[in-house]
Amino acid sequence: MIKPPVIPYVQSASSQEVPPPYHFPGVTVNAFVCDARIDIAQAWCDRFFNLGDEAQRGFRYGPAAFWPFALLLFIDYPVMISAGRAPENIGHEIPYCDRGVVSQQEVFIAIPVVRLGIGGAALATSTVEWMLPFITVGNPMSAVCGREMLGLEKLRAEIAFGEGEFPDSFHGQVSLPGWSVLDPDRMQRMLPFIDARTGPLSPTFRGAPRESSLYTLFRSRWASDAIDGLGALANLVDSASSGLVPTTMETVSLKQFRDAAQPDQALYQALIACRAKYSNIDNFRFYKEEDVQIAFNPQGSFAEIVRFVETSTHGRRGQDNAPHQLARVRAGYRFNADIDFDQMRTLHTFSVDRGRGLPPTPASSDLTAPWLRPWKGFFGPRRP
Repeated sequence: MIKPPVIPYVQSASSQEVPPPYHFPGVTVNAFVCDARIDIAQAWCDRFFNLGDEAQRGFRYGPAAFWPFALLLFIDYPVMISAGRAPENIGHEIPYCDRGVVSQQEVFIAIPVVRLGIGGAALATSTVEWMLPFITVGNPMSAVCGREMLGLEKLRAEIAFGEGEFPDSFHGQVSLPGWSVLDPDRMQRMLPFIDARTGPLSPTFRGAPRESSLYTLFRSRWASDAIDGLGALANLVDSASSGLVPTTMETVSLKQFRDAAQPDQALYQALIACRAKYSNIDNFRFYKEEDVQIAFNPQGSFAEIVRFVETSTHGRRGQDNAPHQLARVRAGYRFNADIDFDQMRTLHTFSVDRGRGLPPTPASSDLTAPWLRPWKGFFGPRRP
């Protein structure tokens, strides 16, 4: 791997870029599995991941055909802690790990993608990751940090969720700044985008009876305890749940910076992998998917986001009389966990043409699949 040159970062009191790792204890997750548009996911991969010549970069991304679903997650972080050691040589600035904690609510869509290696090392570089075509947070510091540090295109939103109409039900809403109509003279304003409602957690006598529903497999107290037990064995949950509850979510995103003199050009482009590890999973409960209603407002600038999920037109209408789109929900569930955002690495840095007779910056890669990395360290060359 050829590493590009680096220079020391200048710490500033005005910076909101909190470097990883992070620790998020006592998180509550409400998750919904929806049908995904595989063609749209592939177009996203081609546009943001499969850049340049395939043979030169050594990999190809595509949607996971064996699991053609999207996860819509509503996550409540009561406490967010900077878990890193104090940085050195920052003068009189106070490290973020010594400043305190923050909280936030977050909503995002995650779709599994497969990275297929090319050439002789195809097996060693192939793995499954998650792309996040849409992610919103209620905390501005999280939005800035996610964009600048991690390359995640976080949007600042107004997010509100809690208990719905019935005890142990869920109601979540997301509003975003946007344009109801894509017109040069239209003023941007805050618009409702997502409205998610459920019935009570199962088992319950309320709602639609459906014996073929996934929730019926886990509606007994014994089954719920078994799920909690599996949660303690984090490495097994991915296999046991067929991806329904990814306890280690490795995301991939394109991090890039514009050239100020040439705004249509990039000074830096790289694929960044970030690992969120779930532990201490408990209180795992299902919703009846027949009682889950997730409505998207597809008007104007929101149409690009809605297209990732299979939807159908619903009679409800939002502002400007736009009809809502309902997602087809395959499963819904809630659980509590601790989340550690403990690893971030650069998978591939794309070569950038610097122009003006200067040599291009070289490409670099660190594509070894996560499952092989421990063995690589064990059998690899000794470190000095």
